[in-house]
Amino acid sequence: MGNKQFKLTKLALALGVTVSLAGCFSDNDNNVDIKPPPEPTQKVVTPPTDQVVEKQAGSFSIVVTDSQGKPLSDEVSASINFTSNNAASVLNTAGATLTDEDKVATGGSFAFTVETIPAAGLSFDFVITADGFLSNSGTVEITTDAADVADQIRLTARTLEQADGAAPIIATTSTLAELAGDGVTTSYTADGGLALNGADSITLSKDLDAAKNTNKAAGGVSVTLDNGTKFLDKDNQPLQSVPTLTVAYFGNEATRSTSEADSVATQDSSLDAFPGGLGLTVAENDTTNREGSFATGGFVAIELVDENNNKVDNFDGGSIKVAMKIDKNTSNTCPMTFTGDPSDAAAIKAAAEADGTGMFKNGVCTKSVAPEKIEVNDIFPVWSYDEDAGKWSFESYGVVQADADANATTHNVAVSVNHLSYWNLDFFTYIIGADKCDNRRLSFDIKDSNGNDSQVYADVLVEANSYRLLIGAYNRTNLAKGTFRNPPSFPVKLKMMKDGVNILDGATLADGTTLDLNDNGTASGVQFTDLCDLDGGTLQLTTAPASNIVKPLTPQFVCSNNDAGDIPATPVSTPTIAQLFRGGRFVKTFYPSGQFEVTLEGGDSAAYTVRYKNPNNNTWFTQAIEANTTAATLDIPVTCTITEQPVTGTGGN
Repeated sequence: MGNKQFKLTKLALALGVTVSLAGCFSDNDNNVDIKPPPEPTQKVVTPPTDQVVEKQAGSFSIVVTDSQGKPLSDEVSASINFTSNNAASVLNTAGATLTDEDKVATGGSFAFTVETIPAAGLSFDFVITADGFLSNSGTVEITTDAADVADQIRLTARTLEQADGAAPIIATTSTLAELAGDGVTTSYTADGGLALNGADSITLSKDLDAAKNTNKAAGGVSVTLDNGTKFLDKDNQPLQSVPTLTVAYFGNEATRSTSEADSVATQDSSLDAFPGGLGLTVAENDTTNREGSFATGGFVAIELVDENNNKVDNFDGGSIKVAMKIDKNTSNTCPMTFTGDPSDAAAIKAAAEADGTGMFKNGVCTKSVAPEKIEVNDIFPVWSYDEDAGKWSFESYGVVQADADANATTHNVAVSVNHLSYWNLDFFTYIIGADKCDNRRLSFDIKDSNGNDSQVYADVLVEANSYRLLIGAYNRTNLAKGTFRNPPSFPVKLKMMKDGVNILDGATLADGTTLDLNDNGTASGVQFTDLCDLDGGTLQLTTAPASNIVKPLTPQFVCSNNDAGDIPATPVSTPTIAQLFRGGRFVKTFYPSGQFEVTLEGGDSAAYTVRYKNPNNNTWFTQAIEANTTAATLDIPVTCTITEQPVTGTGGN
C-alpha cells in the first residue's frame, strides 16, 4: 500500500518538473495553451468507526444445543420468544429494540443486552424453538453483581434413537397409517376425525433400551388414539389434513442416582432437557405463584402436526390415553396413597388433598419429608407444559399401578389428556415459611486447592433421586462465586464437576462448620438435608490450574475491502458478546467494551474456541485460540467506504 503512495508522489514530482520546464501554462512559442496536469489522488479506506456500538449496562447469551450438549449446526434455524412481562426491555447487541431478525439464529447462539439494571435485578423467561426439534424454555437473571450472564438450552430432535452412553431420551415421528399395523386402515376428515377400519384404536409405544440403560434408567410411554378422535388447533378449529404423531420420552435416571459413584457424574442427563428446569415457579392459583422444585417420575412430549405445520392443541369432545412406565427406584418426595378405583379422579383428588398429606392444592406439596421409594397405589401429580408461555400447570392426579410382569423394573401410571404438550409426572415441593434463604436464593464462594478464588471452569451440580440442577461455569459471571435460584426443599448431594469428574474436596458453612469430603482419597458429594445451609459458605476444590494463562483478546471491526484502497484503514475495537468454548463445550460468556482477558488453564489439553458476534447484525464468527499469553484479535469483517483524496507528502528518493 505504501509503495503505491510513493510512486504517485514520484509521479507528482516528475510532473512538476515537466511543468516547470514548460513555463507558465499560458502562451508558448507555438501560441498553444498548455493545461496543468490532473492533481494525483489516492484511494483512502475510511476506518469503520461508524460500526462501533454503545456498550449497555448488561447482557445475556443463550447457547442452544442438542440433547447431547452439542451446539446446533449452522443449517438449523432456531427462534426465541420472550414470554415475561418485561420483554420490551430486552435489546439487541447494538442496544436497539428487538426486531424479528434478532429473534432468529443459526448455529445455536443468541445474544442480547439491557440498557439498565434495577436494584432488584431483571429476570427474563423465554421459549426456544427450532426446525426438527421439540421446544424448550428457560429463565435468565441479571443483577448488578452479575450483569453478564448466560444459559444453555437443550433441544430434543423429533426423531432420536438413543446412542450408546447418551442420556435416556428417545423420540419417534410416525404417520398414523404407519401406526395402524397389518389389517388396519386409517383415514381422516375434518368433520369425521380419525377413522379406523379394523381396530378401535392405534398406539405408539416407546421404551428405553434396557441394554443401553443398565445402571442408568428404566421406563417408557405409550400414546393411544381412539377411532373417531377429532383434532383441533389452538383456535379450536379442526385440522384439514391428517397429522403425524411425535412422541419423545425422557427417563428420570432414578437408577443412575442410586448406582453412580460419588466421584463422577454424567455430563449429559435427560433431566438437563427438562423444559424450564426442575427448580422453577408454578401457579398455585390465578393470583399466587410458588417457587419450588420438581422431583420427576419421567416426562413425555406429544405432538400432532400436519404438513402445513398446524399443531393439534386439543380434541373435540374427547381425549387420548397416555401410559407411562416409572422406574421402581423413583423417589417420592410427597407420599400420598389411594387404594380405590384409579379412574375415579374426584376420589383421588380428595385423597391427595386430605388433611395431613402435605398436598396443599393444585399439585403443590408443602411438607418436608425424607423421600421414599415409589410404591404401588402412590398418588403421582400430573403436570402439563404450555410451550408458548413456557410454563408448567397442574392437571390431575394419577395412581401408580403394578406392571403385569412381576419382574419388570417399572411401575405404571395411565392418564387421559385432553390437550397436547409435554406431560410430566412430578412432585412439586414448596416449604411454607422456609426462610433460611432470602427469597429462596443462596450464594457461596468457591476456592481452589491453593485456597485462592477459583478460576476453574467447573460446574456446580446438585442431584437427588429424580432431581438435577446444573449451574454451569457459563451461568456464573465470577467463577469464584455460585448462586442458586429455587433451591430444593428435600435432601440433595452437591458436587463440582469438570470433564465428568467430581473435584469437590470439602465445604465450610457460614457458621464455620467444616465438612470434609475425602474418603480414602476419593472426592465425594456433600449431602445436604437443606441446601440453604450452604448460604454464605465456601466450597473447596481438590484441584487448581497448573498455571493461569491470561490471554488478551480484542474484538474489532476490520475493513474487508482494504485491498481495494491505497491507504488501508486501521481496525477499530468494539463492544460485543463473546462465548468461550473448552473442548467443544460452552464454559463462559463475556461482554467487553474493547480488549478483554480470558483465563485459560495451563497444562490443559482441551482446545479453546471463541464464538463472537457482529453487534450490528446476527452474524457469528468462530475462532480457535491458543492457550498462551499472546494477544489475539477477534476480527469482524465489514465493508468500508473508500474515497478519492489528493496525494499528500513528498515521497522519497
